[in-house]
Amino acid sequence: NAVKSKKMFEDELKELRAQQEGAADAAITLNGLSGASEAKLKSDNTRLRAQLEQMQQASSSSASALEGDSDKVSELKKELAAKEDEVSRLVNDKEKLEAYTKKTLQKFQEKYLVALQDCKAKLREKHERIEALEMRSASEKVAAKREEKLVSSALYELGLTMMQNKMNVNR
Repeated sequence: NAVKSKKMFEDELKELRAQQEGAADAAITLNGLSGASEAKLKSDNTRLRAQLEQMQQASSSSASALEGDSDKVSELKKELAAKEDEVSRLVNDKEKLEAYTKKTLQKFQEKYLVALQDCKAKLREKHERIEALEMRSASEKVAAKREEKLVSSALYELGLTMMQNKMNVNR
């Protein structure tokens, strides 16, 4: 866009120079004309020179603005490229970190899942053993009480038998 405007200013500048040259040639040929015409030509010439100077200034300012803009554009492009590089580096680092985390988590889960399953199996075995021992203990207590009752009953019967024998002997 700026290049087009620069070219347009340069074209207008060429046209104005051509008009100025044409006006100068016309002034030379009409040198013998009246003073009013000469004054008009001089004022036109002055006006055209002022326009020419304005166009030259506009052209030089647009050219310097173009250079400044192109410098800014190239600087912004460099900054953009640096930011894109940083973003791609961060994305790459993120992907690496995610992969490492997944791999580490999988190893951790495999290692400790096996250990957890072993511990659960041992705990289940111990609970089963405790239950078996409690059942055995309960049955042994019942058997011991039964034996105690049988022994008590046998002693009572023995005592009765002995008393009866003593009574029979004493008679």
